[in-house]
Amino acid sequence: MNKEEGLLREILEEHASNPCGQEELSDTSHSGEWKSRKTGNLCSVQIKVHNDQILRMVARVEGSALAKACASIMCSELEGKCIDSARTTMQVVEKWIEYGEAPENWPGELVVYQSLVQFPERVDCATLCWRSLKNALED
Repeated sequence: MNKEEGLLREILEEHASNPCGQEELSDTSHSGEWKSRKTGNLCSVQIKVHNDQILRMVARVEGSALAKACASIMCSELEGKCIDSARTTMQVVEKWIEYGEAPENWPGELVVYQSLVQFPERVDCATLCWRSLKNALED
């Protein structure tokens, strides 16, 4: 394992064991969930938005450590952003996973996605939270 792979693994392990966005939210403005037909994993997303800005995001996962880590990373990266920015980030992740179209720069800890595409069997877990977010934003 090279140094970069080790760092990406550390990021995922940290988020899996200490996930962000686990508490219950009151007064949510958006919510959605996604259940994988392939794995049975479930992710539920709640978002509190004010003036188009994500004040708080919760993504609770029943499933794999990777799915939990990706949901935690998503929450930490999108809190404080505007809804349009969240949608843009979601599209970047979708394009990378679905079509191999890499962005010039991955923002923050979303850099883990550059390596996840190498493991097609893990894509379902890695995208669970983003599918839940997409459903939440379609409300």
